[in-house]
Amino acid sequence: MSTQKKSTELDLVPAFERNNEPALSRKETEKRLEAPLPQVVFRALPTVHEAREWLSLGMSLWAGRPLQWTCLQPGETPAAAESGKFDPIKELDSAPPRELWKRYFSEERSSDEIRKVVQRLHSRKQYKHVIAALRAALLAGQPEPWMYEVLALTMDIEGYPKNEVERVMLSMTDFNARDVENLLGSAAYLVRLGAPAQALKLYQQVSSLQPSRPEPYLLGLRLADELKDVEALSWAATGVLTWYWFDDYEAKQREAVKLMRDWQLRLQQAGKTEQAAELANALAKAQVRDLQLRLEWSGEADLDLIVQEPLGTTCSFADRYTQSGGALLHEGAGPKQAECFEEYVCAYAASGHYVITIDHVAGRLVGNRARLQVIRYAGTPDEQRDSVNVVFNERQKKYRISLHDGRRTQKTEVFEPEAEPTTTQKRREALKTLADLRRQMTFQQPGLNQIRPQVTGAVGYSPVVQNVSSGVNLTAQATISPDRRYVRLGLQPSISEVTDVFTFTFAGGR
Repeated sequence: MSTQKKSTELDLVPAFERNNEPALSRKETEKRLEAPLPQVVFRALPTVHEAREWLSLGMSLWAGRPLQWTCLQPGETPAAAESGKFDPIKELDSAPPRELWKRYFSEERSSDEIRKVVQRLHSRKQYKHVIAALRAALLAGQPEPWMYEVLALTMDIEGYPKNEVERVMLSMTDFNARDVENLLGSAAYLVRLGAPAQALKLYQQVSSLQPSRPEPYLLGLRLADELKDVEALSWAATGVLTWYWFDDYEAKQREAVKLMRDWQLRLQQAGKTEQAAELANALAKAQVRDLQLRLEWSGEADLDLIVQEPLGTTCSFADRYTQSGGALLHEGAGPKQAECFEEYVCAYAASGHYVITIDHVAGRLVGNRARLQVIRYAGTPDEQRDSVNVVFNERQKKYRISLHDGRRTQKTEVFEPEAEPTTTQKRREALKTLADLRRQMTFQQPGLNQIRPQVTGAVGYSPVVQNVSSGVNLTAQATISPDRRYVRLGLQPSISEVTDVFTFTFAGGR
């Protein structure tokens, strides 16, 4: 059939339908009919209605089967109609971006489908279309959390004004008002865009959702100093002093104290004495510690400090940070005297009884004793200090202390940073393993130096009695040369001291 040609074309592609089955593609239709199905192209038909009537009349008897026809819009390809899907990537040049993506999102699209389309656009560096597509998705009521960040990044690539990019990021924070990870990511991006004030507000929002999380305080401290925001500086510095107790806590807390004191001095010099006093009070309050423990000893021994807290948590070598606020700041082992101590702190501690267990894991302990220092309410007028001499007549010693005016009432989350084990931690784990193996081979009685043989073996202990010198000794050795003209003296001085003497019993010796 032929008609008079005009400027407008209307393409019609058939799809087979039989027995209420869904419409099939062109290839599937030809397979069903076992015959090639020609693509019918009509030109210059006045209306779609007339085209449908002609097709129904002229082709309904084709192969004895009724056919269903689909009308294509101007500019739409037959392939797209056969698949039943609109591929916007192939139509990028067919219409302005805004109209193209408005048409695409006129139907509901899945999140995976939108992701794939945006990824394809990014791979082709079609950034204008990425912006148009994401805006159309948001306007169509199909938002996803990732869309705001991708939109902001793409607008930044395209050189949009920073205030517009910033507005998109703030929209994302409204969308994810309680998603902490997204809030932290948005704040970091706002810093990169040069919007520290907005980033600081997001960090404060995160701290209100998770008060024990240290990242917002650490990151907000620098921003507050740059912005000269004294109130925000006080918030960030006191947060670091209260919640940050990880391996580098001393350096971080020193920095926070230094900044607060510097700003206190600036305020005093500027005549703002009231604001300076508020800053000083905040600093003093942040340095209060409800409970501190320090265990010290001498020798090659490895001692463990284990604290059972009133809220049901236990702070130890295995769990250094607890939901009750406890932190094991240092875990030591001999023989270096500088490493022979363990320290526990709980800035905001719960009231109640604390059970302290001191475990002699392995190694020789000088004097068979250690010293435990207990500090309550440090940094307040009611500060209390007590010292306990721990004598090890058995492997474990337990003590119970009470805290009546603790400031904590409930547990909080623990946000411990991931870090590789230190050399000291690896060494301690090796010592613990060795001590466990030794305990499996012998029965150990309360006396630390008493060993009894196993039932199945013959194990004995034979003491060796020797003289122990105390004081300064000098050993000299003379060597005469072969020609008897020279004498060489070798001198070896030694200084020894007996620090302690204790008595013990043993079995199996004579």
